Amino acid sequence: MDKLLFLIGGTAWINLVNTTYISNKQKIDILQNPTNTLRWLEENNLLRESDVLALADGELFDSLLVELHSLRDLSKMILSDIDQQGELSQESTDQLKTIVNQLKVSVSLVPKDEKISLTTEGITTIDHVLYTIVDSMIHTLDSVSNNRIRKCEHEECTLHFVDTSKSGKRRWCSMELCGNRKKVAEFYARKKNK
Repeated sequence: MDKLLFLIGGTAWINLVNTTYISNKQKIDILQNPTNTLRWLEENNLLRESDVLALADGELFDSLLVELHSLRDLSKMILSDIDQQGELSQESTDQLKTIVNQLKVSVSLVPKDEKISLTTEGITTIDHVLYTIVDSMIHTLDSVSNNRIRKCEHEECTLHFVDTSKSGKRRWCSMELCGNRKKVAEFYARKKNK
């Protein structure tokens, strides 16, 4: 599985939405495969060293999967709200508040290169993963214009991304996955019609 696919959204919560995608006209769910799920978590920097060890416990891993599926559904609803209304619905906001209120986090003061900074992390593995994803969501919604949160324009693609291009005109999840495919298809269509 291509690492690019795990990170294409540009932020953890959109990458979570992108854990379901279409490949060769079949729906793929990264979270259905434990190995791919762990790799996705690691590529998105959602795990501490202690979390990797803790997730060897199958029961904890299964509990995390349930929470990830639930958060993915909420993230999809938020993307739908943004697409249809340009803002979060009350239902999405209420569900997000519920998750935030349930998270247990700790704040630490950490010395770093002759300076100090605050570090916030979840107390348990599940709290840490969910906190990091929710934090990425809040940061994106607070700092990025909603019209820069997009779905790929390729008709067979379901992936989303944050457009960080200077011009703000990015159309594809990636040129490698969809942009080149679309351009090649358009080229052959034009050539066929001549």
